[in-house]
Amino acid sequence: MLSFFLSDANFWFSCALGIVAALFVMEVVGTLMGVSLLGLADDQVDFDADADASAGSLTALASWLSLDRLPLMVWLVILLTSFGIIGILTNMVSQSAIGGHFPVFIVVTISVIAALIITARFGGAIARLLPKHESSATSSEQLVGTVGHITVGTARTASPAEAKFLDAFEQPHYLLVEPIEPKDIFQQGDKVVLVKKQHHSWLATRYIEL
Repeated sequence: MLSFFLSDANFWFSCALGIVAALFVMEVVGTLMGVSLLGLADDQVDFDADADASAGSLTALASWLSLDRLPLMVWLVILLTSFGIIGILTNMVSQSAIGGHFPVFIVVTISVIAALIITARFGGAIARLLPKHESSATSSEQLVGTVGHITVGTARTASPAEAKFLDAFEQPHYLLVEPIEPKDIFQQGDKVVLVKKQHHSWLATRYIEL
């Protein structure tokens, strides 16, 4: 059985399932350390509702694929799992029926199309079951002024560190932040306030308790 999964015909599908397993291990380790690595990646994806008309087709495609309703990593896990399982099952059926495998590019193409359809069809249903779904609808403007704390690293100008924030739904956001004051430095545990969103990180100022 192991040789079947490691065969050339199943290489891409086994890799997809291997990535899913690796993401699961990352999340478990991150949870034990108090850091959600998947959550950090989730909050880096933002679909702008005010995007111009030229981006309308891409926005529509993202909506059909449920990218605007699911956290990025959850969406990716569903897609990779569907792709891997469909590809391996297709090769198992062909092996039993004709004693061989269909050309790899044909099986990969079929698996990609089927995985996208499955992800799009069930994405909305899965999103309703996820407690984090409400927080994914929180806009950048709504997070401005939110107080959080540095969880990993040291933040300096042009050198962000990870910080944890809770939105209005009490759902966590793991964001990359750097001080808005050029000479300021945030250490692990420091409380900070979100001020402005940049392309890859947020500008924040130190939180001063009164």
